[in-house]
Amino acid sequence: MNGVKPFNTIRKKLMLLLLAATILPIATSMIISYNATTKSITEEAIAKNNRLLSLGKTNIMNYMNNINQKSLAVYNAMNVPRSLYYILEHSMEDEVFPNDITDVIRNRNLLKDHLYNIYQSVSEFHKVRLYVVNQNATYLLWNDDIKVGQNVEEIPETLKKAYIEPTHKSHNYGLVNLKSSASEELVFTLHRPIFRAPSDELLAELSIDVKLLVLEDLNRQLYDSGEESFYIVDAEGQIVLSSNKAEIGTEAAQSWLGSIVESGQDSGHFDWKAGAFDGMIFYDRIKTPYMDWYLIKQTPYKHLFSAADRIARINTAVGIVFLAIVVLATLFISIRFTKPLLRLIGYVNKIETGNLNVSIDIHSNDEIGLLARRFRSMMQTINNLILTEYRLEIANKTNELKALQAQVNPHFLYNALQSIGTVSLQHGDTKAYSLITSLGKMMRYHMNTMDAVVELSRELDYVQAYLDLQKQRFDTALHIQLHIEEQSRHILVPKMILQPLLENFFKHGFVQSSEEPSELIIASKLDETQTWLTITIADNGRGLSEERRQEILLRLERVTTHGAPQTSKQEEGGIGLHNVLSRLRLHFNATAFMELQHVQPHGFSVTIHIPLAKENEG
Repeated sequence: MNGVKPFNTIRKKLMLLLLAATILPIATSMIISYNATTKSITEEAIAKNNRLLSLGKTNIMNYMNNINQKSLAVYNAMNVPRSLYYILEHSMEDEVFPNDITDVIRNRNLLKDHLYNIYQSVSEFHKVRLYVVNQNATYLLWNDDIKVGQNVEEIPETLKKAYIEPTHKSHNYGLVNLKSSASEELVFTLHRPIFRAPSDELLAELSIDVKLLVLEDLNRQLYDSGEESFYIVDAEGQIVLSSNKAEIGTEAAQSWLGSIVESGQDSGHFDWKAGAFDGMIFYDRIKTPYMDWYLIKQTPYKHLFSAADRIARINTAVGIVFLAIVVLATLFISIRFTKPLLRLIGYVNKIETGNLNVSIDIHSNDEIGLLARRFRSMMQTINNLILTEYRLEIANKTNELKALQAQVNPHFLYNALQSIGTVSLQHGDTKAYSLITSLGKMMRYHMNTMDAVVELSRELDYVQAYLDLQKQRFDTALHIQLHIEEQSRHILVPKMILQPLLENFFKHGFVQSSEEPSELIIASKLDETQTWLTITIADNGRGLSEERRQEILLRLERVTTHGAPQTSKQEEGGIGLHNVLSRLRLHFNATAFMELQHVQPHGFSVTIHIPLAKENEG
């Protein structure tokens, strides 16, 4: 748009304003929503993980308490003969291998029944072993079979309470010649000392191997396999259970275990970054008289925030879709609202170039449509005024021209005709005929009022006839030179622009003298670009004073295309320079101008510069 920078247009400003008013709130809302959602889901994820570990802790404690209760079955019916405790307390089998084979079989079967009851009480029990101190013998029950052998494992002298042995591969407790296909089974073991009540004398030790699968089943729902890591670690740093099976039964080498123990808290969570892991660690402690375990869960941030990211992506996608709709609607509204305004500006630009009859085709019912209708009405009014003024000016100039043409003195014509007639009658001369012809040309040129614009050649013919008569009047005292460029003869010029200038010469500049004849030069030519016509009339007459020349130039400066300036009463009766310039500018444009110069040593010249743009357009 002419004169307006691209970013200063109403359309651009409206677009930017509407886009800012829609994009900023939506984008801000999306960011706030994302942060709030992420925070909320993160807090929920932390609470969920804490609840899961607490649930896992409860399940494990319930299961382990059940195992512990089964191990305490030794003390059931303590005073009842044939009970397990009674057998151990009274040493019913004094030797490992007694002489009476019947007693051996009977006691072994009775012992087997008690151990079998314990073995069958929990399906996940793998082996049950009973070590009898005073016999230094080991009874091992596995797969409905009981084996007896001399104990070869050392029993801790400080064994005062039950404890859990961390995960290890199942073994035969030193019994030889006992092969098991399931010897590679991973188990953890509950060891319970059996004391003579109410003393602390150790009668036996009951060991129950529990399949590790039970812990895997209890904790399988506590973590996402492949995404999270899960551990059960005892207070000594031994890994009881791990999502990475290769670590089960080994010593925990992770540095975060020290942070958990040093925290002194039974449960909690903290951020941790080490190696490839970057996330949060959750933990919960299981502490009973017979075990001290930590449930530990590692959750990467990527997995922890996955739900938040998923929701955020959905919200972002929805937001982008609505944002795109808003942007398109904004652009559509901006373009639709400003299109009539831009069209109106285009019409104004056309009017500025001079096309006052341009049709303003805007029919909207809003304020812009109202503006267009008012502007259309205003232009019609202005156009009508201009046409009226233009027609009035043309009429005035036509009347002026007719008046100028009619101002030729009738007495002069009559006297001239009489003189010429007398000469022609007396002498029968061709000279008379020539003068009569010149006068006829002038009369015909005057009488033709239909042509306001003629070719320069016709204007020159009229001037030639006028000068022929003047030469006859002043005889040899007048020399005339014509320097007319051939191309300039066909240029259209207003009628009667040269004769007034020549008349000024005869009226104000001509000096009749036998010593120095008066010279009059008429020249015309086109410039190199063929866009300007220059006509010069120069003489060697009296000329003008510099003061008079400046006065005339000042009046000429006030000449416009609307008519000649106000003149004095003396000047109103003749055809002046200002009248010629006014008609030139009326027929061509305001760039037409006139130069007045002194001729050395004396004389005066008038040069007319006529632009040919109007003619070329026509």
